[in-house]
Amino acid sequence: MIFVTFVSAFKHSTFVASQGLSLLFDPVSPEIWFGFEHYSYLAQRIKVHAEEFPDFQSFHLAIVGILEDRGNPSNEGAYGGADHIRRALYGLRASNMKYKVCDLGNLRPGESLEDSHLRLKEVVRILIENQVIPIIIGGTHDHTLPVVLAYEELGKAITLANVDSRSDTEPSAHMGMAHHHIGRILTRHKNSIRRYIHLGYQTYLMDENILAAIDQHHHFKMRVGEIRDNFMATEPLIRSADFLSFDVGAIKMGDAPANALAYPFGLTGEEACQMAWYAGSSSQLSAFGLFECNPSHDYRDVSASVLATMLWYFIEGYYHRSDDLSFSPSVASRISVMVTGVPDGEIVFFRSNASGKWWMEITGTDGVSEKIPCLEEDYLQCLTGDIPLRWLNQQINLS
Repeated sequence: MIFVTFVSAFKHSTFVASQGLSLLFDPVSPEIWFGFEHYSYLAQRIKVHAEEFPDFQSFHLAIVGILEDRGNPSNEGAYGGADHIRRALYGLRASNMKYKVCDLGNLRPGESLEDSHLRLKEVVRILIENQVIPIIIGGTHDHTLPVVLAYEELGKAITLANVDSRSDTEPSAHMGMAHHHIGRILTRHKNSIRRYIHLGYQTYLMDENILAAIDQHHHFKMRVGEIRDNFMATEPLIRSADFLSFDVGAIKMGDAPANALAYPFGLTGEEACQMAWYAGSSSQLSAFGLFECNPSHDYRDVSASVLATMLWYFIEGYYHRSDDLSFSPSVASRISVMVTGVPDGEIVFFRSNASGKWWMEITGTDGVSEKIPCLEEDYLQCLTGDIPLRWLNQQINLS
């Protein structure tokens, strides 16, 4: 198989890497950006694989289209989602940011679904190795798995944030990989997942045993109602993620009908865009995926507009990142709060001088400390003498 023969070459030459990747991608059709010739459109500010494959190493973000839907027979037609989203994205206006974004085109599907997964895994691994953030669009939600495997191959255990109305943990011969890929990740590849965060689930679509298992393993979850009551609580969860995987089915049908399993209730388009902003502006996040867009169900291209706007916010968020993660005195203020009942009698907080974002420091039984994203309300709770629930949950994870 041609693909296998050049995989090892990626490690030896950035030139070979670029040439090797180009063999896996089809260029973007000029019809996608027809009518968007003015410089103010994103179509003119993104380096698109048309005739020449982009030198991806010189970019910050790389769009990867997926032409594959064999993982979800229930949503047949999702293979066309990438170009459907692109058309809407390219028609949006650019800001005054100095974009370094490329579009690698559409990843050619393999002979089998497993081959397609293998190709995506290698592409993501190479991009992350070169400090380029992959933005994966189109295809089915099972493509979350090869992204996790790419991190695994790099030897990195990650925090996976999954936005979905369902659990995708139930194996079924006729339903496809997209309906049980999360279960596979959390069982067969659990050593590669430091934390799992499930956002936007709907209780009446979830097995209660799965919800109990998430709690039992000290992972995190927020249903739609909880998000609506306290949307800001999603920000530190998304900020802690290395990879945010977003199933279009998490958005309510009226805002995003382009999914055979779309449900009348769910996140709003505005909430989805805000989550994308949180992801883009997080210095921790290194991969983003937007899956299960099925153009055949997209009434008046409503979904395409919402998903393209999500990508716009993700890109803009990236260019508003600040150097929060160094935690040096010039970057963040260190604040200690005396609290009874915790090791050393204090909880240490850090507040970014640039963004105003907060972290709390957790020390495990092995003495290794970790800084966990939190909210100012956690700090204010400490001032009253109460231990924040977020701190307690994380302490259990590190024990």
